[in-house]
Formats: sequence, structure tokens, C-alpha cells
Amino acid sequence: MPGFTGAANPIEFVNENSDVPYDSTYVAKKDLPAQFADQLFALPEGQVFGPYMNGNLYCISKVMGRKAGANAKASHILISYEGTQVPNKKEKRTKEEAKAKAEQLLAQALANPATFFFLAMSNSDDSSAQQGGDLGYFGPGQMVKPFNDFVFNNPVGKIGLVETDFGFHVINVTEKQDAIRLATIAQKIEPSEATTDKIYTKAVKFEMDANEKDFEKVAKAASLTVNPAVKVKMMDEQFGAAGNQRQIVRWAFDSKTNVGDVKRFEVVNVGNVIAKLKKVNEKGLMTVEEAKPMVEPILRNKKKAEKISAKMKGSSIQAIATASGVAVQQAVDLTVENANIPNAGFERKVVGTAFALGVNKVSAPIEGNAGVYVIKPTLITKAPVLKDHKDYVAKLKGQVQGYAGRVIPALKEEAKIEDNRGKFNY
Repeated sequence: MPGFTGAANPIEFVNENSDVPYDSTYVAKKDLPAQFADQLFALPEGQVFGPYMNGNLYCISKVMGRKAGANAKASHILISYEGTQVPNKKEKRTKEEAKAKAEQLLAQALANPATFFFLAMSNSDDSSAQQGGDLGYFGPGQMVKPFNDFVFNNPVGKIGLVETDFGFHVINVTEKQDAIRLATIAQKIEPSEATTDKIYTKAVKFEMDANEKDFEKVAKAASLTVNPAVKVKMMDEQFGAAGNQRQIVRWAFDSKTNVGDVKRFEVVNVGNVIAKLKKVNEKGLMTVEEAKPMVEPILRNKKKAEKISAKMKGSSIQAIATASGVAVQQAVDLTVENANIPNAGFERKVVGTAFALGVNKVSAPIEGNAGVYVIKPTLITKAPVLKDHKDYVAKLKGQVQGYAGRVIPALKEEAKIEDNRGKFNY
């Protein structure tokens, strides 16, 4: 630390002494290590903080600089027109019509900034409409230049209009974050030879004891925690929290391995894994106990849906909401492809029912993925006739390219295949 504090060239000092090279990126407080974010962000320029832990690294950091408004958050309303780069446009417009509509929305937003969320939700031509136009945080250069320049050259609260290749954007600068640049010396924490030898001795002793005594009792006596059992198939490679451990799976399926056998494995970057073969499931239907964790949530949700549906009675959607103790909510701009209902999630069945039901008709209770719905479509917009189908054809071509990869799995599913790869020590 004294050498780092007085270093004439901190960047060179970092690259000579750190396991991680110098990074000149400005970092917002939210992206700093959570436990030390307050201390690091409050540090005066030129001061050093540490040592502190960051994952598997010991670090000391020196503040190299501070930048106001390094990251920004903004909302926008996009009004596109024929020829722009925005797919799924709601309506066909000329550039002049789009500009006129954007200027009208700008005037409304300036007159009452609090309505920006609802103006975006009702009018914006891109997917951020569902979030009231909120684009989240972004840094300089991440947006197209006119958009980027407006956001980073104006203060928070500024609302304005810019044009890009995507159309006309009514932009509201909602927040900015300061950021700091750190020079950090980070050194990996690695076990010494003495520690490695001690762990090896402990692992070997545990393996020997567990082969003769109760696995759980031996673990408890050694102050070790037994991980939950891992279920694997013959050709699996993933082994629970240990990750890709094909060697353990291969041992479990070896004809010489018996139920109750214990074996130690040395795993790179993990340590020693001592595994015990608890059970072998024969081919065929699984037992009720094994199927229960998968089936029980499905049956429980069906029962919940029945009870909720029974309460959803009434002559109008407002009456049904009152009887159910909930509020009527609005969902706009839903399509079969974009069936993402706000505050609920992706619900194709519900949206499909809306299109089939017709305007101003109240549906029966619909069991969806996240709950039970009663819907009343208030507006169904018929898709306009396309002058050309280039975008649609390009989309279909992209889908078709992936079809070939589905053929082999489909053939495997239908065929009777005896997989003998496990017998060849794969």
C-alpha cells in the first residue's frame, strides 16, 4: 500500500503487481463490490482503500478520477414511419405524419411531464412502451448518436425531440449517475502447499472412513456439510454444484460400482469431491415419491385455479374484480407474438382467447401460467394489408434456418435407440 500510494505511475504499478490488468473504465457506485461500494465511492482522488475481498481476489484500489453523469437513464416515445428500421409498426405513416405526431406528443409531455409514462405506453412504437418508455441505464456511445448527444448534453428532467434512423424520439432524461475510475491491484487467493497437503490428507481419511461407516455421521464428525443428492443419467456431464464432472457420472454407472460405494475425486479449481452412490433407478416408470416434486406443483396450481375460478362471478368485469378482491387492469398493444401482459408475464392462451372472443365480450375464467384471468377486449386492431412481404419473408427465413436442427432430435424421439456409449468409457 505505501508503494501504491506514492507511485509516480499508478497504471504501470498496477500492471506490474496485479493478477488483473488495469481497467480505465468509469464505474458507477451500483457496479462496485456491494460491501465496499460506499467506502470506495466516497474516497478522494489519489487515496488508496484496502485491502478488501472481491470474490476470490484480495484488492487495494486507488481513485484515479471522477466523472459526473457517466451513466444516464432515459425514457422515450418512438414514432416511426415508412422506411425506418423499426419492425412491428402499429400504423403506416409518412415521415411528415410521424413528425407531426411526435411534435404533438412533445407538447403534451412538456405541458405535463407526469403523463410521460402513459403517453409512451399508448403511443411508442418499440418494446419499451410496456415499461412506459423506460430504457434503463446506459453509457456514452451505447445509443445512436443524436439520441446519445441529447441525453448526455442535457440535465435531468429535460424533455425534447430528436430524429434517428429509427424515427422521431420524444426523450425524457430521468436520471444520471456519477462514476469513478479505479486503479486496482488484485491478487488471486490460492492455497499454499501446506494447506493443499492438509486438505488432501483430510479428504483421503474421509474417503476411507466413509467406506466403512455411515457417510453422514463421518461428515458430521469432520465438520463437513453433505450436499443434496444429485440425480444423473448415464450420458450426463453436469454433476450438481460441482459442474461438468463426467468422471463422477462415469464412475456411478460403472458395472463395478455398487450402491453404497464411496470414491474421492480431485476436481480442478474445486478441490476434493467425495461421492457416494446412494441408489440406482432401474429403467421404467419412476416411483410416486420421485414423481411427486414435479407433479405436486402442477396439481396444486390446478386446485388453486378451480378455487379462484369459483369466486370469479359477476355480470360485468368490474363486478368480477370486486368479488375476487382485485382491481381491473389494462393491457395494451398485445399480439399473438407479443403476449407479454404487464405485471403477469407471457400468456399466449389468454391473448389468443382475447382475439377469438370479440370486442366488449367478457370471457369465462381462463387458467393461465401465472394465475386465472377474466378478460374483456376493448379494441382489436386488424393488421393492415402489406404492400410487400420482405420483412415477413426475412423473418421466416431466419426461422427456417433452425428447422434442420430439429429433424434429428425428432427422429431420435420416435426411434428405438439403445445407447451403449457408456460401455465404451465415454
